[in-house]
Order: sequence, then structure tokens, then C-alpha cells
Amino acid sequence: MSVAERIRRQISDKELQRRWQATRELLKKHNLDCALTQGSNMFLGGYVRYLTDIPAEYNYRMTVLFPVDDEITLVRTSASPIPAWALRGVKEVLYAPFAPTLNYTAESESGLVIDYLRRRNPKRVGWIGKAMLSAGLMLRLRQAFPQVEFVDITDEFDMIKALKSDEEMELIRETARIQDALWAALPAIVKVGMTEYQIRAEVMQLLINMGSEEQLLFIGTAEPGKACGMSTFQYANRRVKEGDYGVLLVEVNGPGGYYCESARNFCFGEPYKELQDAWDVAVEGQQLTADLLKPGTPAKEIVAKYNEFVAAKGYSQEGRLYGHSQGYDLIERPAFMAYHKFGEETMTIEAGMNISLHPYLIDKVQTVYVNDNYYVTEKGAEKIHKTPPEIIIL
Repeated sequence: MSVAERIRRQISDKELQRRWQATRELLKKHNLDCALTQGSNMFLGGYVRYLTDIPAEYNYRMTVLFPVDDEITLVRTSASPIPAWALRGVKEVLYAPFAPTLNYTAESESGLVIDYLRRRNPKRVGWIGKAMLSAGLMLRLRQAFPQVEFVDITDEFDMIKALKSDEEMELIRETARIQDALWAALPAIVKVGMTEYQIRAEVMQLLINMGSEEQLLFIGTAEPGKACGMSTFQYANRRVKEGDYGVLLVEVNGPGGYYCESARNFCFGEPYKELQDAWDVAVEGQQLTADLLKPGTPAKEIVAKYNEFVAAKGYSQEGRLYGHSQGYDLIERPAFMAYHKFGEETMTIEAGMNISLHPYLIDKVQTVYVNDNYYVTEKGAEKIHKTPPEIIIL
């Protein structure tokens, strides 16, 4: 096996060049000498992988320094070195022994970034994903470079990242195919007498075998007439019985690290009336909002229309996140986020986005969750998942 074959799914050099060119054009537009971003995991660390095809993992931060006129420099913990053959477009990797649980090592991490910037003597530096950057690093940089102007270019970079190339969409569709295969197999997995954590483990193993790189799963079960919710692993010790129903949310990426997410209700036997009624409303709400996925539509309008629809039907409104874009990140912009006085989504829907829509209806007698991905075209939305929007009968 060659070293290149050790990479499970490598993005092409052509695709990386496309991203680097778009980033440099953004830096030139704002007269920036360098851009700075960080990531610490695969679920929500896509800025790093987008620029390097190398994921940040295990909550160890990786810093990307992207100069306008040179190749990339990475700052990474020496606990997790990168093989030289995996580096593309990277001039150097600066290592130091640091971990986020060892507070004093933050000085080592930020010190490497400061040394790099001092060598380049920049006048203007761009932040990408300021919410992802550690407070320790930002404070040190402000103190070390009071003369440098730091500019937040996240909004414009997010739009670059949100518009998927043909190569990216090929990987996204493969992720959706893996998730569709899981739903087809679910009746052979879930059996009376299993605990929720055992179901979760069997589902995770199948997804890994089919090529998923990282897994995030939520499951909940209950007897008819009660809400089941969706629990994390810590609260998944319930044992399923004949007649029970449940919800499974599959938030996993596929080969190459691209995310879709999918959710279905399942039921031992025919669903009871309240469950089926809520499911039908959720499916109708999902289709209503899918029809709104057209270029130029403000993302914030979509969650408002959804909440208006479900409220009229007598069901719970979405108070958090109804849908969002996806790529290397489980949650990307634009996000269909319920209004909050301290923050509001400003991005519009555009052709080329991979959008997840997930109606979630819960009350005292049922829990319903349906989730699928859509590709936005100039004419509207194309559904990526192929699993029918139906409750899965076990």
C-alpha cells in the first residue's frame, strides 16, 4: 500500500486549488496580508479541513495561517503529528506540546502564531470563524500586535464555503446514500429487548463499515402515548418493548468528511393515531419549507414560515434551529435559526447549497423528527435523500 492509499478519501488537488484561489481573492479584496482560523474537531471544525483536507480532531486545536502570497502554515500539537505525505499546499507545520486542558500550554500555542506573524510583519489580518478561535489566542494576538488591524471576514468566507462544487456534491450524495442504506437495514437491526445504547452501537458499526468517518447519533424510545425525546449515549439505557416507538437521528459524515443528516421515526407495529397525525404535519412542513429553498430567499424567513405553519396546526414551534447548510461542518451557514435579539442570520439561500431541513414536533403524547437534505438549484430544491418520508415499521 502506498502512503496515498492510506487516506480514506482525498479531495482532489484541483478542488483545493479552487478553494485557495477563492480565499486569496477574498484577502486581496480586503487588502489583508494573512488569514487566521482554528478548528478542534470534525463535527464543527470545517474551516481547517476546507483549506487543508486535514481534519482537526479530538478537541486539539489546529490553527491555519493562510498568507496572501505564500503557502499555508499550520500550528498543531506535537501529540498528533501530520505525516509529511498528507500535506498539500502547506509550507510548514509548527509543533508544540499543548492541550486545552493544560491551561499553561496556551502560551506555547499562541507563541508559535505570534512568532509567525512577527516574521511576516502584517498590517491587516483576517479572522475566519471568530467564534471558533480560542480566547487565549485572540487576547495574546491583540496584546502582541496593537498596531495590526484584525478584520472579521467570516461572513464572506462562509458564503464561499457554502456554495458546493460538483466534486463536493458527489461526496455529499455518497453520504446520503450511506444514510439511506441504514434506513433500509433498520428493521433487521432493531429488536424487542435491545437497549437504546445497543441499537445505537449496531447502527454506528454499520455506518462505519459503509464508510462514515465520524458518527453522532441520537435515539429515543417510549411506549405509545408518551414523548420519547432524543437522548445522548449517557441516557440510552432504556430497553425497547413490543408496541414501542422511537426516533433515530443520524448525523454522520461520509467518505471525505462531508455531512448530511437524516432522521426517521420507527414503530413496532402500526403507529398510534397521535404519532401518525404529528408525522403527517412534520412531513407537510418539511415540504413547505423545501419549496422555499430558492436563490435569494432570506434564511430567516424559512424558519418563520415553518413556525407559522406548525403553530396553526397546534404543534410545537422551533425555538432553536429548524435547518441549515452542511458540508465539512455538521452545521454551516445559512442557518434557519429562530429569532434572537442578540444574533440573527443574514445570509440568503443560493444555488449550490446543501441544506438540511428537520421538523421536530414534541408534546406529552409523542415525539416526531423527520430530517432530509436538499440541493439548491437555480429553479429550486432537489431532495438528496431517497428514503420515503414514512414511519419505519419494524
